[in-house]
Amino acid sequence: MTCGYVKRKVFLMFFLLIILLAVVLFFKPNICRADNVSVQLVWKFPEPYWLEIEIVQGSYNLNSDRLNLKLTSGDNIKIGRSGLYRFWQQGDQMTIIHKPELIFTAESDGVFRVREPGKEWLSYRGHITVAAQGIGWVLTNTLAREDYLKGVVPVEMSNSWAAQGMEALKAQAVAARTYLLKNMDRNNTITDSPNIHQAYSGKGVEGEASFAVEATAGEILVDRDSGQPIDVFYSSHNGGYSEVTEHVWLNQDPHYLAKPDSFSLGIGGAADSWRFLIAADILGSSFELAAIREVVLKKYPSGRVYEVILVDWLGNQKTVSGGEFVSKFYPYNRNLSEDCFLGKLFEVEFIYPSLPSLQELYSLQLKKTSAGPVLSRLLSSNDGLSDRERYFGIYVFNGRGWGHGVGMSQWGAYNMARLGYSYRDILNYYYHNTTLVKTDK
Repeated sequence: MTCGYVKRKVFLMFFLLIILLAVVLFFKPNICRADNVSVQLVWKFPEPYWLEIEIVQGSYNLNSDRLNLKLTSGDNIKIGRSGLYRFWQQGDQMTIIHKPELIFTAESDGVFRVREPGKEWLSYRGHITVAAQGIGWVLTNTLAREDYLKGVVPVEMSNSWAAQGMEALKAQAVAARTYLLKNMDRNNTITDSPNIHQAYSGKGVEGEASFAVEATAGEILVDRDSGQPIDVFYSSHNGGYSEVTEHVWLNQDPHYLAKPDSFSLGIGGAADSWRFLIAADILGSSFELAAIREVVLKKYPSGRVYEVILVDWLGNQKTVSGGEFVSKFYPYNRNLSEDCFLGKLFEVEFIYPSLPSLQELYSLQLKKTSAGPVLSRLLSSNDGLSDRERYFGIYVFNGRGWGHGVGMSQWGAYNMARLGYSYRDILNYYYHNTTLVKTDK
């Protein structure tokens, strides 16, 4: 075997490898495109056991094990398990799933909807992967990043803000796009949960806010000096005073300053001003103490409480963090109202049941269920009234804001937009030493 022959063979193998790589890259499925994002639907579908998926628009290819099935508008697939077996079903035909993953790939601008039994349909753009996890399934929606943002902005803000607050929606689109870029993992994956990342609800929430996404297409926030994307934070309402990151997550970020924010005052309804009432004995029992005699608040310069000292009538004392204190009374899974405990920016007042100042609290419209002073029978704003009077007094927590208060205050941004400020003005106001750049999306 000659040296030339070996060289020609190596060259030929290298050439074929290049051709193969080019073919793979050229023909790779749309689901793998670099400008896509894969969203794990852990918020909307936390532990689905049975699922129903229906094609709404376009054509899809369903890949399950070695089976490929073409689906078009109106086609419906049910997915579930029975005993040790997982299966999917179309009409009367049931197919056992050996490889626990089903991939629905859209051929073009596909739209599908999905639901659990007895629940409402939720619609999404793009592709959907249903994979076995534990005794249930995990859903992953893969779609173009700009389409993803159209399912984020109206949830984090509101389509109804478009008439007077379009510039705020644009600022939210830029913030959400930057957040996505910084928080996707190496597989371009993120979750739909506001408790983990940012809220995403799919195509069903799309509306006027989509214009804000399109008008700012590809724009992100970067550090003015390094040119790198920043870590973006925002919350519903900062209570009139923004907070620094080290008072929330310990790490310091120079893009966030603690400063008064007049744009966030007098707007936002319950988020702007709230009041929570609780009987002294109920407050004590919440922290394994007797009726509370004294509440001492320790605060940051912003006014946010970082530590609460509780002293009961027996002389016992307990110290808890501001976050732990708020979490005891936060209205999880309840509608937002002015009598909810919403954040760490608050003052406290103690009132004896016999004092005339109690009459001022009747404006809360607590209903009587029998004769006698209403507030002397109050348990808390969360728990309503007792059937008997209580004698330890009432603590009133008057607060402002909703959320951590770092970065953009969404209600403040809306107010700025109403006053004529542009989305660039809004972003510059809330994110220090940053500038906008346009990416390739």
